[in-house]
Amino acid sequence: MKRRSEIICTWGGIVFAVLFFVGFVLFARFLPPLSPNDSAARTAEIYRDNTNGIRIGLALCYFGTMAFLAFGAGITGQTRRIKGVASTLTILQTAAFAAASLLLILPITMWFAAAFRPDTQPAENIQIFNDFGWISFIAGFPPFVVWIAATGCAILSDSRANPLFPRWSGYFSLLMAFIQAAPPVLLVFFKTGPFAWNGVLSFWIPLTDFFVWFLVITALTLKAIDRKYEDEEPAAPAASFEAAGGGASRA
Repeated sequence: MKRRSEIICTWGGIVFAVLFFVGFVLFARFLPPLSPNDSAARTAEIYRDNTNGIRIGLALCYFGTMAFLAFGAGITGQTRRIKGVASTLTILQTAAFAAASLLLILPITMWFAAAFRPDTQPAENIQIFNDFGWISFIAGFPPFVVWIAATGCAILSDSRANPLFPRWSGYFSLLMAFIQAAPPVLLVFFKTGPFAWNGVLSFWIPLTDFFVWFLVITALTLKAIDRKYEDEEPAAPAASFEAAGGGASRA
């Protein structure tokens, strides 16, 4: 039952990815992101033309965040098993992915507000909710950086010859965290170009970075769960023979 729970939680990451893709991309049509350079009238038009699609898509994203929480717990459940890992690192992991979940829910709520009554709201109000949603979604990177970095540090603290996670994945996590760290904070200064919230440096590179890390860490976590059971070694035959021989001689 314990192993099954760990596997289900880790597969929650895949559920999150599927729900977010279907909701965010196919229904809400938020990929590519809405342009920060759009006028209030254009932004309102987008919400009015696809009101129900945005509502349904965001509802699916909401459900996806539940699976995301399970995914974070699945990773931490395995890093806790690392011999010698500092408890502060696993606590930091838990706090960071919990905060990251909130920073997924917050922009979804803002977009929901924009799509709640778009036909009666002034275009400027819709634009404000839309801006709030995108800015919090893109600039809400700090918990993700901390979560990925804490995971990398936990992996690297395993000094065993055959570590639970391969050591390269610890360095890989630190690299991914570093790539996530800087560009999005500059989005408030730009409405066009690579640093805008729909730009290469603020959106596309961090998105690709997180997706690659997500796939790698999911596969390694599932492998780590199985190792818990495969690595249980029975008593060595030689030891059993010696014990039996010792008992016979005493007899």
